[in-house]
Amino acid sequence: MCSCRVKPLKSETYSPARLLRIYRDDELDRGVVADLIRTMVGTRRGVSRYSVREWISGFLAKKDLAAGRPVIDSVIDILSDTGDIGSGMVHGEAVLVAVPFRRIALPDGRVIGLGDHGQTIDRGPDELFPTVPGQPTGTLLDLLEAWRSTTELLAPRFLHANGQHSSSDGIPANAAIILSLCGSFDPRSGSWSIGNDNAAFLRDWLGVPYDDQAGSEIVPDLEQQLVAAVGGGERIVVEAGPGAGKTNTAAERVVRLVEDGAAPSRIVLLSFTRIAVAELGERIKERLSSAPGVAMVQLHTFDSYAARIVLAAGAKTAGSHEATIQAATRLLRTRDPLVINLVDALEHVIIDEAQDLVGSRRTFCEALISEVHPACGITVFGDFAQAIYGYQSPGSENDTLLQQVQRLPQFRPMQITRDHRARTDSLRLLFRSARDFLRDKDPVTRDEYFELRDLIDASASETGIRDFTGHPSTTRGFILTRYRSSLLEVAEAMRMKRRPFRIRLSDRPLRIEPWIGVCLGGLDPDTRLTREAFGQLFDGYRTSISRTPDECWEILRDLDGAGSSEVAVGRIAEGLENPPSDLISDHEGTSGPLLSTIHAIKGRQSDRVLILMNAERRKEGVNWSEEARTLYVAATRASDELRTGWAPHGSFYTAGTPERHWRARRDYREMEIGLEGDLIDWTRFSSFDCFSSAQEMIDAVWRAATSVSTAEAVPSGADQLMIRLPGDEKPIGILGKQFTDVLREIIHAPEGSELPVLSGVSVTGATTVVVKGSATRPPSLALMPLLGGFARIPR
Repeated sequence: MCSCRVKPLKSETYSPARLLRIYRDDELDRGVVADLIRTMVGTRRGVSRYSVREWISGFLAKKDLAAGRPVIDSVIDILSDTGDIGSGMVHGEAVLVAVPFRRIALPDGRVIGLGDHGQTIDRGPDELFPTVPGQPTGTLLDLLEAWRSTTELLAPRFLHANGQHSSSDGIPANAAIILSLCGSFDPRSGSWSIGNDNAAFLRDWLGVPYDDQAGSEIVPDLEQQLVAAVGGGERIVVEAGPGAGKTNTAAERVVRLVEDGAAPSRIVLLSFTRIAVAELGERIKERLSSAPGVAMVQLHTFDSYAARIVLAAGAKTAGSHEATIQAATRLLRTRDPLVINLVDALEHVIIDEAQDLVGSRRTFCEALISEVHPACGITVFGDFAQAIYGYQSPGSENDTLLQQVQRLPQFRPMQITRDHRARTDSLRLLFRSARDFLRDKDPVTRDEYFELRDLIDASASETGIRDFTGHPSTTRGFILTRYRSSLLEVAEAMRMKRRPFRIRLSDRPLRIEPWIGVCLGGLDPDTRLTREAFGQLFDGYRTSISRTPDECWEILRDLDGAGSSEVAVGRIAEGLENPPSDLISDHEGTSGPLLSTIHAIKGRQSDRVLILMNAERRKEGVNWSEEARTLYVAATRASDELRTGWAPHGSFYTAGTPERHWRARRDYREMEIGLEGDLIDWTRFSSFDCFSSAQEMIDAVWRAATSVSTAEAVPSGADQLMIRLPGDEKPIGILGKQFTDVLREIIHAPEGSELPVLSGVSVTGATTVVVKGSATRPPSLALMPLLGGFARIPR
């Protein structure tokens, strides 16, 4: 195998005329050298590296040998590193071997050949890899994912379409490999040319922002200024389309109210999600940092404000969110004295996303509007084209709070219409024309819905994408599906391809940065820490925390709020009962595109969006108007690039409350895991006599979370399953009755019967949790695992 004797090359294998061009500009042509290397290795199937170098050196003039041999070695290195040829050691000698032919698709549309293709196709200067015909067998993305550990450190200066590296240190090996694959690269001058498409893809994949992507604060336009400046006692309803700056306008509205003399504690702002409320709070704090009492502005979700009303009346909030909303509505309608005292003092109420308030939440807001003092001002934000939650209250799809308020004479209509989101002409036109379409076609028929789909496809930069797991555009941005089952299928497909991704599921536990719980969890709430003491705690986990110790210390001081040189664990826990938005994550995962249903992504935007469509589900009673609005919401999440494709078909069943998905496989069943409430809380978990201390429990959770582990769930009593890592007898969490009840339903196991052992439970991370205190004792902190994916149930 390592013999130095070389068979003569046949003319059909390598054209002798090519040897006349082995020099270019009096220097060795690296493309011709690459062809010679492939030809030699392909002919022999396996040959020593020394033999290849000496054979090619035989074509060089003696005066060029000293300069030529390092060039030959550098080309061999790149071909080996890219997988164009194989390399290894035999009896201590370096050998090169032929590998199967592959066609690799580049983002710019070209397909290059790697491996034993036997082709010597003309190419541009300093190109090592030929462009080949035929369907690709892989993509540049596949190669980069395989090399992720070496390419993540690629310097941004190499991620431009054209460039030149002037450092005397030369080009780093990882840069040379990628630049050579994507285009032409001349190591002698340090120059390269890889094209705009390939450069943009590399920047996307590595998460390097474009120079023009730096965020700039939106200066309120005239319409926004007019809304913000309306008198505090007036009542207005504001139509605000996607990208019109509604969040910014709502924050400015609060700022102007406070500047005009309104008491911050008498302003209530209501929105749907904790994330939206937290974002509004941060905006307001930034704008009113010097205003006294700004933290007293009441920012709530609809559910949490309903709970506050129930508590004000001295009642308990036990039960579902729906029950709490209904109880609060009754208290408002019956003018409970304690509740009226609470709402009668309000000076202004701001209600967000009114188009999605249907059923009991609409009734609750109607009661609030009718029972506040007549002098109390009200601002309602909504958008008819984004009303997509009608399914939550069947029969009320066309009777939202927005529509109710628009009919009330005391509400003055206003608009904010300027699009601050779309950055391309095609998207601006699409957003405008799709909105006009929805306004003119109410109600929307089936045919009109598909007409809107065609309109979106016509404006998309690419359509019909099926292999989204290998598509160059799916390195970042949003991947959106209409149905949760499709989203779960997309996530599983990404996992199978070992593609990094983030996933947003609205029914998951609150995710608070875990370093707080791992550093301070288990400490007595009266514990006080200096900067030095915290540093010692931090050092034990330093390698797994992305923030610096100084950043973490400043966050703890802000949560503590006392402004002293020490922080108290109890005060930090109190600060996390309503955590700042920058400490909350609304998704699993840390890198890659964000996967979400369209409903769960409302209020968010990205420069790149891929909508995965479903084939038509032929069933009766489809609300085509709401389906059309849902599609409009998806398309208007994009600011730069919009693509469409096809979602994988998910053959799932649903069970339980909250609803979860499961499906049957040949040898096992798969059951969705990790919903809010699946794990018993910290207080109950810590009562199990499994660990010698709370800190030992927290350390076990942290190890599991940072190792991205797969665990098993083992029966522990009639209605509990212990989550533990393989080979470890101690649990990191316990699945309670919410989970086991659905498990019994799926496997038809009667109450009290033995539960099976579940495998494949993904530990996706951890979250800091606040452990409730008492009237005389502040809350404390702990750490709980986060679960995701599907647990496998044996048959």
